[in-house]
Amino acid sequence: MFEEKDYYMRIVHEVVRMLIRLVFGRDIDKDEEEAVPLEVLEKYRKLISMADDGEINEAENLLLDGLDPDSRAYFELALLFYEKLNGKTDEFLEENDYSRQEVLDGIRYVVDFYGYGSLMDAFVDENAL
Repeated sequence: MFEEKDYYMRIVHEVVRMLIRLVFGRDIDKDEEEAVPLEVLEKYRKLISMADDGEINEAENLLLDGLDPDSRAYFELALLFYEKLNGKTDEFLEENDYSRQEVLDGIRYVVDFYGYGSLMDAFVDENAL
């Protein structure tokens, strides 16, 4: 079970990393300090603080309510938000009424919203997740 969870977490991380690399030309594993665009940094901090406090669903609702199809920075913020959730333990997610599947569903929703669903589909095998 542990190996399966670890594999799943790595796949989700690589999906987010690949999308940010292809769309924004940055590698989140190398540019950690500059991962979040400055124009949305305060919003990101608020969402992560809420998630860290166990208000994951509320933070996600706030994130999704703020989606702006014309804001590439917000798209990146959304991907990084889900990447951060992906790093949480199963116990933390369960305690706060959230699941790994919801992390993936959130990524898929945001990617489709911004029109990159086909890009994700080209690189991710449905059966891998």
